[in-house]
Amino acid sequence: MPRNSAMKNAFPKKLFSIATAVALCSTASLAQADTSDGKRWAVSAGWLHIMPQSDAQGVTGGTTAQAPLLGERALSYPQAGFEVQNTNTAGLIVDYLVDDNLSIELVIGLPPKMNLSGKGQIVLPSPIEGHAPITAANLDKFDKIATNDAYTPTVLGKYHFGTIQSPVRPYVGAGLMYAHFANIKADRGVNAELNNDPLLALLNLKLGPIKVEDAVAPVIIAGMDFAINHSWFASASVSYAHLSTEAELEIFGKTALSADAPTGVILRGKSDIEVNPLVTNLGVGMRF
Repeated sequence: MPRNSAMKNAFPKKLFSIATAVALCSTASLAQADTSDGKRWAVSAGWLHIMPQSDAQGVTGGTTAQAPLLGERALSYPQAGFEVQNTNTAGLIVDYLVDDNLSIELVIGLPPKMNLSGKGQIVLPSPIEGHAPITAANLDKFDKIATNDAYTPTVLGKYHFGTIQSPVRPYVGAGLMYAHFANIKADRGVNAELNNDPLLALLNLKLGPIKVEDAVAPVIIAGMDFAINHSWFASASVSYAHLSTEAELEIFGKTALSADAPTGVILRGKSDIEVNPLVTNLGVGMRF
């Protein structure tokens, strides 16, 4: 995926400052305000297009003391790693309107299926002096090396410009996202790739479970509501979450070069995964 650092830094600092102030003011105003038409709630459903601003962050780890011939060695691959691909999902957005201008929003929806592509190569030193290093895995072969379901409930404080009667109402906001990653599955071709080298094939290597840490991320949002009538509206927004996490994995194999050798952890690795999603939303909702 092409690097997109310019897009990551494109959100104006003023927008972030205003949106953060809105989140704080919304809570303070909750108990002492009302809407001019008495409608406190807005619920909308729509389509979310998720565009991670993702770059490979390197892989670190090493072989363990159980690894035949190689022994325990620390290894680092700064050019390798994983990138998250674009995806889509359906979203449900619930707003509680504190007054005509301030609201508190909860964003939930169907957990999107996130696909990770591999970048770089995992190379092991040869156990035979003078021989070329062993390529344990060429991650570039995998456009989809793993998948997971991402649960990302988000709470935002928003400031809406204009009045309840305005046909078009821009808004800005800020809040927090909680990200939980589940159902993590590696491509079936990973185990075949790990045993592609004849020497490593003697160990019958197999990828163990992949663990991805939960994470909390700040979020900013800007959008517009378009009045259809007094109750119904259409909405469009773009948001950005500064989200990253860490994945850990273990590779199992024979701990000796014999047919009846026990199985143990041969390699361990971990990698930061940069997500940083830019999310567009198009939806239709109702105020009541």
